[in-house]
Parts: sequence; structure tokens; C-alpha cells
Amino acid sequence: MTRTGPREDIAEMGLHNGPPVDLVPEGATADGTAEERRVHDFRVVEYRTPRGNAAAYYSKTKPVAPLDHVAVKSNTSASKAVVVPLEPSGGR
Repeated sequence: MTRTGPREDIAEMGLHNGPPVDLVPEGATADGTAEERRVHDFRVVEYRTPRGNAAAYYSKTKPVAPLDHVAVKSNTSASKAVVVPLEPSGGR
């Protein structure tokens, strides 16, 4: 069996350990209005995470989860299931 994981994810995105990237989640507000949220200058680091997953320090990534996306019963941020494309940082 071929093991796949973070190294393969990083390679498939054309990224490398170290260079800065921006987190650029696609999304919309609750009323359907398109909204770009971007968090700048994160570093790609290979960690043992499941294929297709990423990890980051929450307080630095709050902008990737829209404030109006919350759990129905608890009203807490629905930040555990956010699709977050990565792009090379634009030299900020």
C-alpha cells in the first residue's frame, strides 16, 4: 500500500516546506453574498495530518471562518470544516 499524506498534498499544490502562503477560503455570507477572506504569510510545514487536511493556530486563522457560519444548537463558530485553498504569498 502506498502511503499518502502531507508530503503528497504539498507537492500536488506545487508548494514546498517553508515559503509563505496565503489562506484563501472561498465563501459567502449567510445571505449568499460572495466574500473573499484572506490570511497572509503562513508557512508550509509538513506535519503528520490526514490526507487533505491542514492545521493552524486558531487565533491567527479566525478570518477564514465567516462569523455568520455557526453551529445550530451551540451558536459556536463552524470553523472545523472550512475548505482553505493555499496560494503563494504575494510578497506582503
